[in-house]
Amino acid sequence: MHLDKKLSAQSGTIASRFTKAALGTFLLFGVGSVAMAQNMVVRSTGPSASSYPAGKKMSNDAKITLKAQDKVTILTKSGTRVLSGPGTYSLAQGSGSASSASGRLSSFINNRGSSRARTGAVRGDTSAAVVTPNNPNLWFLDVTKGGRFCVTNPKGLVVWRPDYTGSATASIVEPTTGNVTEIAWRKGNPLKAWPKDVLPVTDGANYRLLGSSAEQSVEVNFVVLDSEPVDLDDTAAVLIENGCSSQLDLLVEPLNLNSEQRGDQG
Repeated sequence: MHLDKKLSAQSGTIASRFTKAALGTFLLFGVGSVAMAQNMVVRSTGPSASSYPAGKKMSNDAKITLKAQDKVTILTKSGTRVLSGPGTYSLAQGSGSASSASGRLSSFINNRGSSRARTGAVRGDTSAAVVTPNNPNLWFLDVTKGGRFCVTNPKGLVVWRPDYTGSATASIVEPTTGNVTEIAWRKGNPLKAWPKDVLPVTDGANYRLLGSSAEQSVEVNFVVLDSEPVDLDDTAAVLIENGCSSQLDLLVEPLNLNSEQRGDQG
């Protein structure tokens, strides 16, 4: 078998394995189960940010008082709520349902490809739009995103690219030695196995990535987790604790209730 085809097949196998196993525990516990008994702050900006830091947990009967310019995103058993100040909010008055949140999360877990897409305006042209595929798996490394990246399976890391309409390559630079390793995607394939035999995935390892279609390189800092989080609550807490912000954003997105709330909520 040709090397590219072999690696492509390995990527597909890894994708299926991660889809069914790495995040499968979410389906076992369910978003609406006792695993999500509390509410958790996942984002907080504004003058009250120090009072509601990311990772803070609150009971269902808690109230949140915000000032002007405050914005707090809460992960609840029904999904996420975005609260914008000034105002007072009761977490017991959330909208949405646990089943709908579970459905959105299930869709995120089971999507192996690029059907989930996001429409955004083209810079400089307000009449046009582009469709950008979203990373379909929490544990896939987006070649365009830098920062800290949490890894649950160092031997099975997958690199994902958002633009897979054609063939592409990415250069991975080891900062200490300056050695460069290239990986290549075939046309239509968004997944590639990380070259673990050449570049080990270890805790604290830093690599710089430059995709052939990217405008600039990104630096990735691996955080290898001791164990895989067992539910949604634990996963969010681990990502917050380790500063894996791009994965936290990816986790929260499919749970978004699209219900930013403003004003006095009682």
